[in-house]
Amino acid sequence: MSGSVGDRITLHANSTGSSDRVGTIVGVLGSDGPPYRVRFDNGDESILTPGPDATIEAPSVGERLEQVADRATETARETAEKARETAEDATGRAARAVADTAARIAERFER
Repeated sequence: MSGSVGDRITLHANSTGSSDRVGTIVGVLGSDGPPYRVRFDNGDESILTPGPDATIEAPSVGERLEQVADRATETARETAEKARETAEDATGRAARAVADTAARIAERFER
């Protein structure tokens, strides 16, 4: 059974009192298949090798586009945060340089 990131996996219940567990493959840890890192719809995440009671389905084109858009949005957020941190660091260094220069100038005037 082979799956890719973004595929939906269903672990079918093997008793009448249990319900199916459904999730999305978020990582393929094997070289060409299982084990998979799965994020279930309830938010839990697990590493598993699916057995015969599991089915894997590729998402529709619309679902795949939504997944790509979600990943792009997250990447953009992370990039923006890193840029903000870099700008704050640069601003802080510039402010310290100005303060140091002002202090040296003040020392010269005191002499």
